[in-house]
Amino acid sequence: MSNKRLKYKRKMSIGEIILRFFFCFLIPYILLNGIIFFLFIQTPKIQVVEQDSKDYEENKIKFSVNCLLPVTDVKTYYQESEIAYSKLGSVYIINADNNGAYKINVTALNNSTANSIIEIDTQDSVPPTIDLDSAVITGNTLIISVHDNQSGINYDNLYATLENGTRLNPTYIDKSSGTVQFQITEGKKVVVHVEDDFGNHSDTSFTIS
Repeated sequence: MSNKRLKYKRKMSIGEIILRFFFCFLIPYILLNGIIFFLFIQTPKIQVVEQDSKDYEENKIKFSVNCLLPVTDVKTYYQESEIAYSKLGSVYIINADNNGAYKINVTALNNSTANSIIEIDTQDSVPPTIDLDSAVITGNTLIISVHDNQSGINYDNLYATLENGTRLNPTYIDKSSGTVQFQITEGKKVVVHVEDDFGNHSDTSFTIS
């Protein structure tokens, strides 16, 4: 008579079945779908770096993008026309060369998007002025006062032109007061060319009596 090994499977209790259902199925299912849903509703956030700059030639818009998902596309626009940007580390940089509306559009891996519009009105668009009331003409000497309330006068490119096209550089400049002096060598008419540091310019005519 051979020995027979009896095998039997213990019947699980209701409590064990419920515990296995919760820990082996329900909780992992909820966690997995919760993570998927959380990632699905993720949207990128655009954070613009606040700056108070008076450097009108180097005015830039700097921004970063915060998102748990990878960013798949970044586009920047000026007045609805797409423009280029540069990137330094995690910071995006737009050269804001003109006043107006700059738009940022960001797309994440889940195809969600974020938009931001920045209005720039700090760019100097007003040319410098010459105070005509204080202009003095003595003999062949012309003394004027130049002013610019934003980016400042570019004294390196301040000159006068005579009737025959001869260019004259100032013989005296006082930057603290904006006083500029020219020695007129010939002719009776002279045009003074003055620029600011942003490139705006004005030309003013004087007659030497």
